[in-house]
Amino acid sequence: MRAYVTLGVCAATLALAGLAHADQFENPRTDYTAYTRPGGRAAVGPLKVELGIIDEITVGTFVVPWLAFPVLKVPIPNTYVKFRAPFSGPFSLAARGGVSYLADKAIAELSDNSKSGNALSLTADVDASYRFSRAVSVSVGMDYAHLQAIAGDSGEAASLEGASSAHTYSVRAFGEWRLNSVFAITLLFRYLIYQSPIDVNANSDSDSTSVEGDLSAESTIQKHFTLVPGVSFVWDRWELSGGVGYGVFYIPSLGLASARSLPVVDFAVAYRFDLWGTPASNVSVAGK
Repeated sequence: MRAYVTLGVCAATLALAGLAHADQFENPRTDYTAYTRPGGRAAVGPLKVELGIIDEITVGTFVVPWLAFPVLKVPIPNTYVKFRAPFSGPFSLAARGGVSYLADKAIAELSDNSKSGNALSLTADVDASYRFSRAVSVSVGMDYAHLQAIAGDSGEAASLEGASSAHTYSVRAFGEWRLNSVFAITLLFRYLIYQSPIDVNANSDSDSTSVEGDLSAESTIQKHFTLVPGVSFVWDRWELSGGVGYGVFYIPSLGLASARSLPVVDFAVAYRFDLWGTPASNVSVAGK
């Protein structure tokens, strides 16, 4: 039985490979890597939306925070910009900065109306990627997140465990082994270096929702490691990636990390299309 399943998976992979063009190797992942979208190319999915302004600059936003108003009464506006160094070759270097804004209503809803004020989250990361061949690439990066409380209408700043700000530092490594122009095996490793005192515990028992959480970085049970094996698929217009692992969970738009180890699901799907021009490849493949 296992042999039939293995043969079926292999046959499906080869069939999917026949649907792709050779340039699928030149549409690498933009998350956890130093790669960007070619100029004029957009990628729209249920989790994030990205657009390449030029080959070296990509802008984007996370979709889910915008849809938080059913629970938090207001959306969470957020955006990020990614810059890639304009040199060719197997080595790529990039930096990304992002900002998210939590309005007074969101803070009040999370704290069960016990706190007031607004919060601003700033995130930044630096990535370096090296493509050893058309099939194998490795990326390393460092992430930083800063959560700052801002005075609300009442003049009192939102309190995060008695502090008005919090910082998170982490590093990661991401490897991809592309078996053909469609299918790749991936591995993500993350290590939480430090997260300053922060308390975003919420316990809401309203009729519509019940929220409980613990993102306290001062906890004596603070965990540090995350390991997520996964796979990715890239077709002519669609891209799909997913993985299941265990460890510290990070909130993408805020950069906050959980204190406890949790099952971690890494998932992304998007549809790509060109809005203008005929963009050139944004990555030089070693040996091409």
